[in-house]
Amino acid sequence: MEQSKLSSGIIFDIQGFSVHDGPGCRTLIFFKGCSLECSWCSNPEGISFFPEPLYRVSKCTFDGLCMNACSKGAISSGCNNEVGQLHFDRKFCAQCLTHDCAKACWSGALNIGGYEISAGDLYARINRDRQYWGRGGGITLTGGEPFMQPEFTFDFLKQCYDNYIHTAVETCGNVPWENYEKSLPYIDWIFFDLKSMTSVQLPSTSPPPVRLSACPPVPLILDNARRIAQEFPGRLIFRLPVVPGFNDDTANISATARFIQSTGRNEINILPLHHLGREKYNLIGKTYYTEDFIIPSPEDLHEIKQQFSSQGIKCYTGSETPF
Repeated sequence: MEQSKLSSGIIFDIQGFSVHDGPGCRTLIFFKGCSLECSWCSNPEGISFFPEPLYRVSKCTFDGLCMNACSKGAISSGCNNEVGQLHFDRKFCAQCLTHDCAKACWSGALNIGGYEISAGDLYARINRDRQYWGRGGGITLTGGEPFMQPEFTFDFLKQCYDNYIHTAVETCGNVPWENYEKSLPYIDWIFFDLKSMTSVQLPSTSPPPVRLSACPPVPLILDNARRIAQEFPGRLIFRLPVVPGFNDDTANISATARFIQSTGRNEINILPLHHLGREKYNLIGKTYYTEDFIIPSPEDLHEIKQQFSSQGIKCYTGSETPF
């Protein structure tokens, strides 16, 4: 495919030297946009589809330069407790193409999370990392949800695959099937999230409720999982982010195991809830709701692993997935 005909998309980060998201040493590409809004998301800057302001109040000098630079008047001053803080009307930010506010900021308080790049330029960027991957390494698409930008994802994956780069993708499953279909021949590995077998939320008497896009369209996610298991010839590893009080009960674990069995596959990677992304929520003007939830202990994870193993499912804990 000619470089000039390749599509463009929006990403928010590229990270090298990863060893937990596929075989070998890998380069991770973080795509903008996700159709779910999980409270525990460690990359909340990947949920929205547009490049957005990342605001660090601790670095702000309140000199008004960013406010004056914004032609839409989307930035205003205000108070948050005892600390002065700027406020952003992100409806206008979503339509901004120039990001003059960040260009005017000299203190480092304001940056833009996300940028547009063509599939050809992205390939040229990651191709520089090939010498560091070693045997079996490659690229992994994550986010956000890569398949919310299906044409961009397809163009990039095909270019990598055609140039003998090992390709892996992490997906939440909540996209139309046609978003996957064209790309499947150009993927070696898929990590597929199974967050819950039901649409049940925590009661209002719990800590602030875990949000999974309000009510996850589980049938779509499970239908996609079944079709990928049937039609995708590569390695498929399901993943379960273990969130205590939300999806760690015996009934959900058993239902998840039965579902995996029904697909003809038999691997799952359980990942403990963590709070490493909580500081990012302030940067995008959101509240982090999940801080009160307890991080699963090694004993909790071992018990869940035993439940999967007892039903014939190979279960890997954390970064223990054998690559």
